[in-house]
Order: sequence, then structure tokens, then C-alpha cells
Amino acid sequence: MARMSGAAVVPFVPIRDNQGHYTIKVFPALEQFPSDDELADTQRINDWVEDQVRQRPDQYFWVHRRFKTQPDGKGNFYRG
Repeated sequence: MARMSGAAVVPFVPIRDNQGHYTIKVFPALEQFPSDDELADTQRINDWVEDQVRQRPDQYFWVHRRFKTQPDGKGNFYRG
């Protein structure tokens, strides 16, 4: 869509506080994006998202049960 429209891609993250309110952190528009390499663009976005999740793992909405199995002794990751 960015390529077709020429729109800037502006990444952002919502940050939840202890009272359940949100602040939006807006980052600068991605430079030279999109490129002519869709695979590289996809990796770039995935790396950015991964970096944001690593900075605030408690803020990530862990609804996708991708990690269904855990090492021995860890029990069920999703039981709460």
C-alpha cells in the first residue's frame, strides 16, 4: 500500500500505564521504505516489531498461542 500510494510509513506503539490508559509513541517515518526488495522490507518491519516487543514484553498482546510447548519443568505457558 505504501508503494502504491507513496504514503510515508510511520511506526508507532501504544504503551499502557498502570491505570489502563494508553499513550501512543510515534517514531520517525521509515527512510527509503519501501524498497525494491519486498523480502528485505518484510524483515525490516519484523525486526522493528521484535525490538519493540523485547523492550516491553509485558505490553505485547500475547493472544497467539505460538509457543504451545515449553522445556521440561516449565509447565503450561498459557495456564493462568
